[in-house]
Amino acid sequence: MNDNDVSIHGKVLYSGIEKCPVCGRDALHVIEILYSDPAFGDLILYSNQCDYCGYRRVDIQYLNSKGPSRITYDVKDDVDVYKTYIFRSRSARISSPELGFDIDPGPDAEAMITTVEGLLLRMIDVAERMEVLNEGDEESIRRLREFKDKVQRALQGGFRFRIIIEDPNGNSMIKPPPGRDSSVRIEPLNPMT
Repeated sequence: MNDNDVSIHGKVLYSGIEKCPVCGRDALHVIEILYSDPAFGDLILYSNQCDYCGYRRVDIQYLNSKGPSRITYDVKDDVDVYKTYIFRSRSARISSPELGFDIDPGPDAEAMITTVEGLLLRMIDVAERMEVLNEGDEESIRRLREFKDKVQRALQGGFRFRIIIEDPNGNSMIKPPPGRDSSVRIEPLNPMT
């Protein structure tokens, strides 16, 4: 095993080479790893990566699910930004009304394991790509720059906002820094919302 082998931190449930759904070659490394952690509970990481065409897919399943849920976390400062972990399953929607973004799941959605900082950096990256795609549309460029400025302030802990995860399968979670568990609110998700 090398230093980048994530399986050393969990129990390998399955590992093998399968046919890649993209290129059709027997070059897809498939691994399923069970992680048990007192802080996060039990989860399974599914990872697929093709050596030939580069296709990859990652998913997580949080085994301590309590059913469809809405998780809300109030990000108050830079400690929350840098030390709060987000586990979003591929079926979950993640949003922030104050920052003005929604990430809806799609057929090729991947699970996300990151910090609030990592999520915000992804939002800046997406906004920068959209600026290129909207070249010449000054109004869109202006709105994208305002969005990036707001996210930059949030990254520095200078802007309070909420992170909301709505997961119909209940396989997502938010893990705040020690002593801030009361900032996480979990409620049942009504399938009609």
